[in-house]
Amino acid sequence: MKALFTFAKDFAEEAANKQLARKQDRSVRELIAGLAVTNPSAVQSVDARAQRIKHELACNPINLAGLKRLTFHGIPENKDHLRGLVWKLLLKYLPTDQEDWSVALARNRTQYHIFREGVVVVAVVFGQELQGEDVTREDHPLSLDHGSRWHTYFKDNEIIQQVERDVVRTHPDMHFFTGDSEESELHREEMARALFMYAKLNPGLCYIQGMNELIAPLYYLFKTDPDPMAARYAEADCFWCFVELISEFRDHFCQQLDNASSGIRATIRKLMLVLQHHDMALWKHMEVTEKVDPQFYAFRWITLLLSQEFAFPDAMRIWDTILSDPHGRMDCLLRICTAMILNIRHVLIAGDFTTILKTLQRYPPVDVNVLLQMAAAMPSCRSVLGAPV
Repeated sequence: MKALFTFAKDFAEEAANKQLARKQDRSVRELIAGLAVTNPSAVQSVDARAQRIKHELACNPINLAGLKRLTFHGIPENKDHLRGLVWKLLLKYLPTDQEDWSVALARNRTQYHIFREGVVVVAVVFGQELQGEDVTREDHPLSLDHGSRWHTYFKDNEIIQQVERDVVRTHPDMHFFTGDSEESELHREEMARALFMYAKLNPGLCYIQGMNELIAPLYYLFKTDPDPMAARYAEADCFWCFVELISEFRDHFCQQLDNASSGIRATIRKLMLVLQHHDMALWKHMEVTEKVDPQFYAFRWITLLLSQEFAFPDAMRIWDTILSDPHGRMDCLLRICTAMILNIRHVLIAGDFTTILKTLQRYPPVDVNVLLQMAAAMPSCRSVLGAPV
């Protein structure tokens, strides 16, 4: 009798799970099917959207909320080169009052120059002077004293070498970053200098591998600006925009905070909770049945803001939305990651450990606008989790 009761209970649970899976599978299909009736500003012509963005930019002061509603659906890449200006506004590098732009730019660019002279130039000259000095007991090259000038010199050299190694590997398919020309060399030099500056001014975090991938889109965008003044000061502008961008995500780079509420593991857990909300059956198959650790794919997705999962132009398009999302950048990022998983549900739900991992680590070709529209149709992560992300 007891065995019969257990069998009936298991049968009922299995039936309930299948019903839940069908329901969630249907909800995912409905989400994808519903993309055709999303906000009309998402499907308007490129020229029309560009004109609306230019109209917002012509206002003074600029209505940032209104601008975000437009740029959330993408900033057209045309002769107007709007993206560079818009990103500077979205990253709060430029104030909304256009009359303050020249003052703000002059102040920030001058401040960067002062920092650069005080940090980078001094480090180089300092090293040259040390190598010409007589060694003393108090300041020996092998001294372990953190106050030693030699210790500082070796530490700086270590940072510079790591930064330069990573910058050389940035987008190897793009001549802008990895070419042999003097121009490409200048690009690498300026990017490396900006990252070294960040490391010196933020000793608690310093430089972590991967930061080069976050500064690259900013530097590329500003350096290719047709405005000669914007291109000339791309290094300074990208530095300040990078500081603002990473301020929200910097805890993901800090190993000591991996297990903290703001660390990368907590963020990945939030992503899995959002996935459970949208598709419990898929989450269970991936993480419980096949035991795929989400850190194997989501760590890179989140820390690098998806910059390595898609072609460079597609990554720029994704950043348009992340920087413009009314619910916040982190909330938007997690919804896009969720959309990426749901979009290939048919592959994942039928796959084993190896198939799932390979598919998510090398995401298949896709129209990123489909993913972004899926993410836009989802409720905010804050509402799903009942707490800020």
